[in-house]
Amino acid sequence: MDGEQESIAEVELETPAIEPEIEAEEPVNLDEGEEPEVEAAPEEDDSEEFDWNGQKIRGPKGLKDGVLMHADYTRKTQETSAFKKELEERASRLDQQFQASEEYLDARADLRAVTKELERFKDFGWNEYQALRQQDILSADEAWNYVQHLQSQKNQLTATLSQHDNQRSSEAQQEIAKRMNETQQFAQTNIKGWTPETDKQVIDFALSKGATPKDITNLMSPLVYEMIYLARIGAQALNKPASKPAPTQQPAPLRVVAAKANPPSRKSLSEMSMEEYAAARQAGRGG
Repeated sequence: MDGEQESIAEVELETPAIEPEIEAEEPVNLDEGEEPEVEAAPEEDDSEEFDWNGQKIRGPKGLKDGVLMHADYTRKTQETSAFKKELEERASRLDQQFQASEEYLDARADLRAVTKELERFKDFGWNEYQALRQQDILSADEAWNYVQHLQSQKNQLTATLSQHDNQRSSEAQQEIAKRMNETQQFAQTNIKGWTPETDKQVIDFALSKGATPKDITNLMSPLVYEMIYLARIGAQALNKPASKPAPTQQPAPLRVVAAKANPPSRKSLSEMSMEEYAAARQAGRGG
């Protein structure tokens, strides 16, 4: 019994364990049906920026290659289409020129034949016609009508040839104007430092080499222009007088100076004999 009381007393004397206080979070007031906001994790930027048609564009990675590839394909398709169109137009022009040439040649052949036939009736005028009517009205009228028919054909053929000539002249002028414009653009774009004075110098050089203004007009093209330009530069380089080399300075001639004989070393009195001493004294007096 006493043992149980002591155990109870020890239990009552033990210090109760203190639990750490936990701060209660402030309650968040939410409206009915509203979900609490959850902070989203930052997403990784999976885009890139590139230029397209002069504008900055941002899109997913990989879009740049696709867009540029499509743009390149579109450009090449347009270039091919333009080239194909040019070939078709050129073929059409050649076909028209061929047909026009055939018509022109046929008209010239017919005109020669009609003109030659009219030569047979060059002396058959109004007076001759009236005189023939006195003898044979039917033959006279038939001959007169035939001559009038030939003259009408000649007039029509002459007008046709004149129309062809005018058309060909107009097309030639248009072609010349086109080539001159292409040549001018080529020179301004590809020749460094080009000025109108450069253009005049190129033309003057071609004229100085025997080309006529008609030759320049009919033959001028970007290729011909560049060749004349380079030929002029080459001619200037060849005609430029060569600079004289600077004279090399010749070394001064060596002056030969005769070496003087070394005077004989003079003996001291102790080294002289009596004869030498007497001779030296005598020489001293004579001097």
